[in-house]
Amino acid sequence: MRRETFPDDKATNEWLDSQKNSTRSAYVTYWKYFLEFTEMSGSQILADRRKDKEYQWEKKTLEFKTWMMKEKKKAETSATTAAASVRSFFSFHRFPLKFRRGEKQRLTEAEVKQEDYRFSREDLAKMVSFANLTEKYVLVAGKSFGLRVGDFIALTRGDLEGYLDREVPISIGKYVTQKRKVAAYPMIDRDALPVIKLMIEQMDRQGRTELSERILKYKDSIQLTRIVQRLAKRAGLKTGDKRVRFHCLRKFLTDRLSSYMSESKWKQVVGKKISEGSYVTPETLREDYKRAMAETTLVKKVSEEEMALLAKKEALKMLAKMQGITEAEMRRIFRGKRVLTLRDEVKVLEEITEKTATNGGCQNGHNCQRIVSEEELPSLLAQGWQVAAVLPSGKVVVGNETLS
Repeated sequence: MRRETFPDDKATNEWLDSQKNSTRSAYVTYWKYFLEFTEMSGSQILADRRKDKEYQWEKKTLEFKTWMMKEKKKAETSATTAAASVRSFFSFHRFPLKFRRGEKQRLTEAEVKQEDYRFSREDLAKMVSFANLTEKYVLVAGKSFGLRVGDFIALTRGDLEGYLDREVPISIGKYVTQKRKVAAYPMIDRDALPVIKLMIEQMDRQGRTELSERILKYKDSIQLTRIVQRLAKRAGLKTGDKRVRFHCLRKFLTDRLSSYMSESKWKQVVGKKISEGSYVTPETLREDYKRAMAETTLVKKVSEEEMALLAKKEALKMLAKMQGITEAEMRRIFRGKRVLTLRDEVKVLEEITEKTATNGGCQNGHNCQRIVSEEELPSLLAQGWQVAAVLPSGKVVVGNETLS
């Protein structure tokens, strides 16, 4: 492969030829921009640098970074790399640029463009009301654990399942973070417990019973931020120019824990580095976390009746989806019927699914489902029907096609 060169520009070509191929390719791109900015060749730039006594090329390099962003519309990371390539040119020719501390920061540090939005409990409660089960898990478990997005998405069934019968807040024990390799001691709060139980039940229905199975199947952590942004939009939150992302849930928790715990304690909960002498036991952390739940949880207590309604709602939503009804269509129906409570949602879902569940539960002869009792199940299985879901009532949803 032919390497690009700059005719009659010895200073540029010597510098580029000293680089690795991958680095050289990037430098060629950025150097072209610098030559355009200066309207000079590399050899002319080097000659001017030799007689520069007023640090003009330091100033020009700072101006170049700004020019890349404003005139060429490049991202700040790209502009910073472009400035670094200029510094490399001068260093190679033994005329390195010399910046003051403030100038060096301007050159290498990214500006903070947006401040994170700070959720209130009222914000999160509104968002939860518009969420499906998986979205609820992201929201309430996210603010319960306070983990970074990469650590949260890596949580497995085995990390959580063994502790779900304990009294909240529940410590899930030591969890080593991916980014810093620091021990975190996350807690399951009052909001998260029923949702985690429903997620485990859903995994059972999906046949995902291995302890190594991740709770969430997302491959990219950006999807969690998109869920939080989508729920904020549905809830009609006015966030102004502030940034909404999954990390806002971590900030929500740490802001409130800091009112009830010392810095070393709340850092130990969410997985930030502390001195070895500051370590305390998870049980001690649990007592402080319990007091903080007054400020972090959205509901006082979930009754058994509410748990049953939540389970029924999720089972009915699954049945509705099996019948070809989308989440968007369900939301439109809820708005049209002025659904205000969990009981209202369950009632409407029962009405939606009942229409298709009658007459064999078929739509256009395809994707047939039926709600049957346990006594009816064996004969249907023998006919080729398959179990699709188990309802809280004990009845079973069966289908005549394998659902993807």
